[in-house]
Amino acid sequence: MKVGLDALTLKAVSLDPLELLELTRAHGMEGLHFSARLLQGRDDTYVDRLSEEAATHGMYLELAGAGVNPGDSGRTVAEMVAEWKPLFTLARRLKAPILNTCFGLLKERTFAAPTLAEQIDLTIEVLQALGPMAAEFDVTVTLELHVDLTSLELVRIIEAVDSEHIRVNLDTANALGLLEDPVDAARALAPYVHTTHFKDTCIYPTEEGYNWLGGAPLGRGLVDLPAVVEILYRANPNVHLNIEDSGGFIPIPMFDEAFLGSFTDLTPARMARFVRHLWRGEQQVRAGLHPRPEESRDIDWAAVIPGRLQYNVDYARRLRDETVARAADASQTRHVATEFNQGKFQ
Repeated sequence: MKVGLDALTLKAVSLDPLELLELTRAHGMEGLHFSARLLQGRDDTYVDRLSEEAATHGMYLELAGAGVNPGDSGRTVAEMVAEWKPLFTLARRLKAPILNTCFGLLKERTFAAPTLAEQIDLTIEVLQALGPMAAEFDVTVTLELHVDLTSLELVRIIEAVDSEHIRVNLDTANALGLLEDPVDAARALAPYVHTTHFKDTCIYPTEEGYNWLGGAPLGRGLVDLPAVVEILYRANPNVHLNIEDSGGFIPIPMFDEAFLGSFTDLTPARMARFVRHLWRGEQQVRAGLHPRPEESRDIDWAAVIPGRLQYNVDYARRLRDETVARAADASQTRHVATEFNQGKFQ
């Protein structure tokens, strides 16, 4: 389990991929997740140098690729798939095992045409076409939990695609953007998670529904990150924790009938757990731990986010180390108990 950086965190800082990699290493991180768009216009020599620099320092690289949901764009499945072909070649040249994508954002849930169900069916077609290509290049395409699908909807897509090369990127905070508890989401998705956007957040009620913050210092928001990391480590000890942080907020129209009607997997118990997060978030905001919208607009996020990066790195590394140590202790305890039960101790 390595700690890396999602370059989106530093979107306000003008750095090229080589500079991002050096900054990542300087902060004690072990990998970099960044958009393939940052390599547009770069020649093979630059790409090879980036790959060599990462390998020299024992760092991993992950790429964000193209889209998989035609949405209301009118584009065909074949057109969507065609965008991916050069990305697989690029990933292999970089020795990057991950190409990340997402379904969309919450607006796709309320399209009249194509409906959410129709979009999901088209997305499955795209991913089924990408599966053999990903296998050929030994790359995993990860579909991110992105304030677009619930964890159970995402599970259904992955199982319908039925490819070992189509898996999940768990954004640890995004479940709260769709009326869901992050620990519930981690449990549902853990068998399929190959990488993460490691993020904390806060939500709080508004007249239209609630606000979902783009980020919070790790461990100071509403996400039970120790529980999430424990779940992920048990399922896949090699999963990467790519720190993502951002300012601002997204308004979630929880009281909109079309938005609510898009959910088919809500239960009273799941909704109750979510409402508890809303209540806790309101308490955190009242305590001054997170900004309200009028305060957020006056914050220089371009300075704040990089300024708290090292804190987030230290938190993630410490949590990772504690999780690994607990697992090692538990394994040793089980080993001793097994030997005892087999009569190896006199």
